[in-house]
Amino acid sequence: MRELAPRCDDIVKGSAPGCVLSYFKTNWTVDSNRYPAASAYYWYMQQVMPDHAGSKRWDSLMHYLGPDTPVKNSAGTTWTSSNSRNVICGPSSAWSLHPADASVGSVDCDEFAMASTHESGGYPKSYNLVTSGTKCAQLYTDKMGDGSANFGILADTRTATNGPSGTERCGRAAISSAQNQQAFSGFPVPAWRMLDGDGFFVTLPGFEHCASTATTCTWRKVS
Repeated sequence: MRELAPRCDDIVKGSAPGCVLSYFKTNWTVDSNRYPAASAYYWYMQQVMPDHAGSKRWDSLMHYLGPDTPVKNSAGTTWTSSNSRNVICGPSSAWSLHPADASVGSVDCDEFAMASTHESGGYPKSYNLVTSGTKCAQLYTDKMGDGSANFGILADTRTATNGPSGTERCGRAAISSAQNQQAFSGFPVPAWRMLDGDGFFVTLPGFEHCASTATTCTWRKVS
């Protein structure tokens, strides 16, 4: 009855020692009403990545990169999400901002799968490991160009003329700074007592009705 055996620890920062049923897989629901651009990007990447990272539709968990990971960086210290992020979006990753309408505002390089997971393209033991963020699908958010005020996730064709191939193992996109930084801001690691390798799903309610990446799918507000 291992599934009912509690796991107790004193490792989780910001939380007193405690226990969880570690075989229960949690679900993080992104507020796609508040963060539609980030959500659209995450949904697209879930569909096209070979492992469909975090998608309930594909029954594919993401796995948290915890402070107790045994993986080390080149300095011999614990591998962190910053180490993973540097591979995909760091100063040497050759990421450059795609021009967009001024109304988009400030943007960041947003990585998927997230740097705080084992599925990140920068994590040394990742199924999705790449040598550089240049190997990722390149995307950006901008006005749709149809004369409306609508925004969408578009292909960055500056290097890859035809845009992403749909086989990339990671993504990086120019996403509104607020959306990039806040879509996972409430991720409850201490409350869920997450340790390295703990699995979770990511759901995106405003896009779960979308059937395919082959056609344009419109965001739906969730009441």
